[in-house]
Formats: sequence, C-alpha cells, structure tokens
Amino acid sequence: MSKGKVSLKEEALRALSKGEWGKALDHFKKHCSQEPSDLRSRLKMAEVLERLGRKEEAVQEYRKVAEGYATEGFLLQAISVNKVILRINPSLKDVNERLAQLYTEKFQEARPRHPFPQVPLFSELQDQELQSLVSQVHVKTFQNEETICHDGDPGDSIMVISRGEVAIYKQISERQEMRVRSLKEGDFFGEFGFFTDQKRHATVKALTDSEVFEISREGLNEIISAHPRIHEVLYDLYKHRVLDLFLSVSPLFASLSGQERDEVFKRFQLVSVPEETLIFNGGDPPGSLYLIKSGEVQIFIRNPKGEKVILSNLKSGDFFGEIGPLFNKPRSASAKTIQPSELLELTKAELEACLFQFPQIRETLKEITVKRLTRMNLEIFSHKKSEKVREAMV
Repeated sequence: MSKGKVSLKEEALRALSKGEWGKALDHFKKHCSQEPSDLRSRLKMAEVLERLGRKEEAVQEYRKVAEGYATEGFLLQAISVNKVILRINPSLKDVNERLAQLYTEKFQEARPRHPFPQVPLFSELQDQELQSLVSQVHVKTFQNEETICHDGDPGDSIMVISRGEVAIYKQISERQEMRVRSLKEGDFFGEFGFFTDQKRHATVKALTDSEVFEISREGLNEIISAHPRIHEVLYDLYKHRVLDLFLSVSPLFASLSGQERDEVFKRFQLVSVPEETLIFNGGDPPGSLYLIKSGEVQIFIRNPKGEKVILSNLKSGDFFGEIGPLFNKPRSASAKTIQPSELLELTKAELEACLFQFPQIRETLKEITVKRLTRMNLEIFSHKKSEKVREAMV
C-alpha cells in the first residue's frame, strides 16, 4: 500500500475520533474505492453511514462486509455483522440464508484463500443446519478482566467466542482456583450446564475485550428437534471437554498446558467395566495405568491364608496400576471394580511414551507412588502385626 492510501485511512480514523462523521465518511469512501478488500475499513464506513442516519446505505455496506467475511471463511465476524443488519432492519431474514450458503460453499472448497477459524460447533454443520443455528445467536460484549459467569451460576446456554480471549477457572479447594485453559475465537463453553444440571461448572473471565455469541437452551433445542445431528456434534465435543477437564485436575497432569493435555488425552482409551470385575491380580506382569472417570475400584492383597486385605477404595479422579509399569515389576496388589465404572486406560507402551515426552510427569508419578508404597507397606505391616497378636491370644 502506498503512503497516500495509508494517509486516507489515517485521516478517516482521525476524523472519526473527533466525531466528524461527514469528513470520516468521505475519507473512508476514497480509501475503500482503492482498497475494496479492506473489510475493517468498509465496516467502519457502514458504521458511519448508520450514525448519519443513512440506514439503507449502511445496510447495503454491512451486507457487502458480511458476505466478504463469509467468503473469506470468517464466519464469526460475518454473524456479528449480520446481527447489526437485523437490528437495523429485522425484516431482512434472507441475510442468514445467504451467510450459511456462502460459508458452506467456502468450507467445502479444497483451498480457501484464508484458513478457517476453528469453529467446531459450526464447521461440521450442513447449510440448512447452519442457517437455523445462526438465527438463534445473541451477541454479548465483555470488557477486559470482566467475569462472564461464575462457577455454580444458573446457566445452560452455549457461548461461542467471536472475538477476544477468555480464561476458564476451576475451584479445586475452598481457597484455591486453578486456571484450566484459555479459549480464543471459535472456541465455545457452557456445554456442561446444557447437558447436565443447568448450572455453570467453571468461572469464565475475559482476558481481553471480547465478544461472545450466546445460544439459549430453548433456541438450541428448537434447532436440534429439526436437525438432530447438531446434538451429536455438540455431545462429541462435550465428551472431549469433560475428559480434558478431568485430566486438568488430576495431580498427574495438572502441570501440563491445554495443548500438552490434548497430546496425552489421545493416548488414553475409555473403557466401561461392569461391577465386580477383576482388572488385574497381584503378581501379574506390569500392564496399564488407569484413571477412574466414574465408579469405584478396590485395591487389595491376599494374606498367607488367602484372606482379602483391603488397602483402599478409589473413586473418580484417582489413578492406580502405576507401580508395575513405572518400576517394571509385577503387580503388587489386585484391583477390581465394586460398582460399574468408566476407566481411562493408558497402556504400558503409551505410558512410557508420555513419560519420555513429558519428563515432569515421571517425577510427579514417582513422588506419589513412593508415598503410596509407604502407606501400603505400613498397612501390610500393621495387618501382619494384628494377625500375630490374635494368634498369640488364641
């Protein structure tokens, strides 16, 4: 861009800052005639037209901008502009249909001119599904450091970040709050409340000035009734998020970043295990490490008489089975489910790969395991001592 063209844009912005709308409009028109692909400047020009009361001209310009964004693959920006158009003229219902058509066509192209923003909730939908979803969007804005929602608040709407960045915080104790991960344009949150108890399951704060698209439960259910596949798309994403949150609060993986947890998550297999199922026996060769997603697992040994000695009952969030693969020794105890359970299984080979890729996990695992072995040996010693006392009394 030449120096003269830059000057036109700067003059337009300078006039805009002074409230000189007519002057700003003239400069924007000249700049945009030379740089028609500068969608941000065209958007500013549309805003100036609206301020000047020239609503029909503003709508025409907004439509060009929305189509430009959709054609380039920037769906979120296009939706935001469409909401402005409908605010000015609610009768223009065709804008959502056109937007859905343009975005779907562009998404299906092998090589779009610009990368698509990662919008999993939108990008997997067909034209008609997308059109229905866009019509239910409500736009909200938040300032830097403003809290969007609190853990425990009522809420079952889905929120998609269209601009800015937010952070997800989880209360892990009465006085300690942990930042789980940050979310950017295209990411969404709120799915926990939608699928479970209609409450927020984390605190969300804006890290920058941000814009969020909110889709109410009623609106989403209305769309799902017409397009059931949206429920499948959303539920698959929800399951991934649940497991990611589960790993983030596990003492083994809390030190990892969100991207690193994603790498670890790919190595796990989720298995459903019926009640009273023996997972492994003491003395078995070293095998997998397990994380308990739900249910309960009993860890026990057998005394010389063959009687069961219960060492611990483990529940959601606990892990077990690490002693064998970590020290390459046979299983030191037995494990069985005492109620139907969902377990995340990490095979010995995958565990070794994780420990190699993320050495900090090895140190944490060793520290926890040494403490667990100490407690186990104390339990065994205490039990043997009690047995001798009972034998002496007999």
